[in-house]
Amino acid sequence: MNSYLKSVLVLLIVFAASFAAHYLVISGMNTGGYWAQTSYSLVGMYTFGFCSSLLAAVLIFFANWSMPEKLGVIFLGLVLLKAVAGYIYIKDGLKTVENNFIEYNFLVVFFIALFVDVYVAFSALNQADKQV
Repeated sequence: MNSYLKSVLVLLIVFAASFAAHYLVISGMNTGGYWAQTSYSLVGMYTFGFCSSLLAAVLIFFANWSMPEKLGVIFLGLVLLKAVAGYIYIKDGLKTVENNFIEYNFLVVFFIALFVDVYVAFSALNQADKQV
């Protein structure tokens, strides 16, 4: 299987499984009512995380194809841009709920996305080593 397709499939599976687990934890703890106090939703957060990770994966694949020696620097730049984009996305929800409900849920999604990005970059780096 093409390594690019495999990475996108892993991205999709990890986000789907994480969303299901996250939803079950929130519903099991009976904290779903906090979503009504904000304009955010769990689906929206996972959509943002998935889209940003998919864009990062495509850019990592393109960088690996065009300039593999600069892949580490490009990855760090993408992580920085994702952090800034994440802050812009979540800044209106900061301190809206008294128990930091939005902040903690967003951090879970952000770290899952970061984990997937590291996996994609690691796969791209290892693929570049095999071709040399």
